[in-house]
Amino acid sequence: MMMYIGRLSALLAIVAAPFSSAFTARGNGLLNLLSSTTAATSNLHISSIIHNKQQQSSLHLMSPHEIMDADSISTATSFILSRGSRGSMENAVPPSEGVTLTILTAGFAAIVWFLANEYKYLKEKSNVMDGALNKKERDFTWIDLIDYRLDYFFSTNEWAKVILLFGLSYVLVVFGAGLLVIGDSDDYDTISEAAWTSWTYVVDPGAQADAPSELIPRAVSLFVTLGGLLVFALLIGIVGESIGEKIEDLKTGKSRVFESDHTLMLNWNDKSIAVIQQIALANESEGGRVMVVLSQLEKEEMEERLESAINAKENPLDLMGTEVVFRQGNPILENDLKKVSANTARAVIALTPPDFDSDEADANMLRQVLALKALDEDFGSDGERHVVVELQDVDNKELIKMVAPDFAEIIVNHDMIGRLMLQCARTPELAYVLDSMMGFEGSEFYFDTWPELYGKTFKEITVRFDEAIPVGFRSEDGDVRVNPVDDDVYQEGEEILVLAEDDDSYEPNDGTYPLTAGDCIGNEEECPIYDAVRPPEKILFCGWRRDMSDLISQLDEFVPAGSELWLLNKIPANMREERLLDGGNKAKLKLKNIIMKNVVGDHIIRRDLKRIWDTNAQGEYTGEKVTLDQFDSILILSDETAMKSGEKGSTSSDSRSLAAVLIIQDMMEKMYQLKKRKFASSSEPIKPPCVPVSEILDTRTKSLLNVANCKGYVLSNQIVSSVMAQVAEEKDINVVLSELFSSDGSETYIRPVEKFVDLDEEDTLSFWDVALKARQYREVVVGYKPADLDYDDAEELIINPPNKSVPRRWKEGDKIVVFSLED
Repeated sequence: MMMYIGRLSALLAIVAAPFSSAFTARGNGLLNLLSSTTAATSNLHISSIIHNKQQQSSLHLMSPHEIMDADSISTATSFILSRGSRGSMENAVPPSEGVTLTILTAGFAAIVWFLANEYKYLKEKSNVMDGALNKKERDFTWIDLIDYRLDYFFSTNEWAKVILLFGLSYVLVVFGAGLLVIGDSDDYDTISEAAWTSWTYVVDPGAQADAPSELIPRAVSLFVTLGGLLVFALLIGIVGESIGEKIEDLKTGKSRVFESDHTLMLNWNDKSIAVIQQIALANESEGGRVMVVLSQLEKEEMEERLESAINAKENPLDLMGTEVVFRQGNPILENDLKKVSANTARAVIALTPPDFDSDEADANMLRQVLALKALDEDFGSDGERHVVVELQDVDNKELIKMVAPDFAEIIVNHDMIGRLMLQCARTPELAYVLDSMMGFEGSEFYFDTWPELYGKTFKEITVRFDEAIPVGFRSEDGDVRVNPVDDDVYQEGEEILVLAEDDDSYEPNDGTYPLTAGDCIGNEEECPIYDAVRPPEKILFCGWRRDMSDLISQLDEFVPAGSELWLLNKIPANMREERLLDGGNKAKLKLKNIIMKNVVGDHIIRRDLKRIWDTNAQGEYTGEKVTLDQFDSILILSDETAMKSGEKGSTSSDSRSLAAVLIIQDMMEKMYQLKKRKFASSSEPIKPPCVPVSEILDTRTKSLLNVANCKGYVLSNQIVSSVMAQVAEEKDINVVLSELFSSDGSETYIRPVEKFVDLDEEDTLSFWDVALKARQYREVVVGYKPADLDYDDAEELIINPPNKSVPRRWKEGDKIVVFSLED
């Protein structure tokens, strides 16, 4: 205890030494203060201390090490008291004076200690640098060293600015108080009063108006007030900067998200707005939920894109009560995933980052899945949470399944779009059906349990829902059976898969509707047989995609034997085989049904479209040629180069696709009209031209296609986004959709009504009657399109139509939408 008391006394000596003569002249005030403070703290007799050190006439400035020396402490204290020996020591000083002097002394000592250590550090640094220069001419100064040290201090200490602010304020107060005490004014008898006056000069520039008229007090008030203005400016800057930094942190999304049971979307690409729209539609029945987006894009940029979509004049985005929260960060870093509460999300949608090639994007998705697994080892083990992963190459699908077999649902972007394009190229109207079925705007897939239907066959269940279309079953172990046989029995513990407007919009009816419409007359041999034999097809692919090999392989599964595939693009014929191998990543094509033809040209140039001539591997013409009107299907692929450029690339690709559609439609229409005039007298019907189908990436292009009367298009990004949103809501939907897009499963077809109804015998039947008749072919009827309505006007009838039990008159040209195992 005595050691600390001694150190405090020495600190008092350091502050008091420069002003000792002034203290003596001012009388007994300060002397009494020092006397009472020292007596109260050290419990030593002052007269004894004075006697021991009476002969010392001066005080030297002590170093921090000397401060700790007991002899120095005694010397300093005795000297201060001896300088004030002419004053009276009879009157005790108020305790507040001791507190004030102690505070001022402690602060001054701290500053001296800090500066002494900094000087020592800089001196050592200077010596080290001199040694490193090996006696060469010094190329730095002490100013440079101080600048370096200040830069380090301010960059590593978050409180540096605050310390500087208080340090300057303290120095001004101490300096001002000392000068006021030294001055000749009688207005400052105590150090407390002087310190308080100095403080008012620092914080209030107007306080100097009350300064005494003497020169020194006024000079002090002017100097301290100017310093106070500097301190105030520094304070305003620090406070403003701190508030600005906090606001910037909030704007950039650095704070943690505290949510649970939310949908989390990782990364941002050209599908993000469509995914947000679909999730909002899915949450509409619940009044909206929270959706969190984590991307390396700036938070403000993502918010601006969302706001732009909401305020768009055409097809504006409607969040329907869903709250979208954005955060900036790297989705493959564990800390950033924690920031968005990934471990409490009910579903995660992982989009591929933009501007990556396919392999790099898929590798990034692998790390993404591993990061989620590392964040929570039990992620997805409860079956309630899962991640929907977007991949670019189907060859990488198994890699994701290896590391996350339980919770990863994989959507292979190019593979799905390729299958959609192939189906729509052969049946252009199918694009309307798929667009209606995939999104949450109309009817979508739901699973639910209905105990009252246990023991019923699928044929019986076909007519048991007035507001839904039964499609299949899901067993207790998770297996999904789409389009089962008629006598497949609904077992306890299973769920029924339906197409419905919402999960609470349907329930079973009383089951009184008769099933006789689906019975064969007599025996099975008398059941109708529909002639589904198809001749070979001619198909034209305009453009090139990286996954062209996969696309051709898929087409080979769909078309009859002997079909021809003509490839029109700018890649030289002798390089195409190598491009199909994709640098060794793909196996050589082994086609069973397709004969390939190569045409070199640009599909947006009329001259090239007029000369569709086959060339061999050496680029020589084989002599075989066709015209546009001879093709059964024309598919316009998105530009491969443009697709790599993000949203700008989508616009560029769609522009080329739109131009190609218009040119091809115009050329085929002119050829058709020419044939009609040329063979006007012939009794044989002239085959109308096919509808070219184009892949459209940006949904905003849809309105331009409608204006240009282009009916064949597939909104690829929109459909993929809808599929990902549906799988995010219910993971087993991925199995259903995979089967609907697979050549081995129950695909979507558009049939003429004549396949199921003999219009000469009966033409007035209900929708359920047609559905029961379709079961004779093991097909599930999901909707229809009347002949006198186009697909836009028949939107509510295409999927899950109303009034299923009400008879209507069917006529030639009516179309039936079905899920079927056979083309």
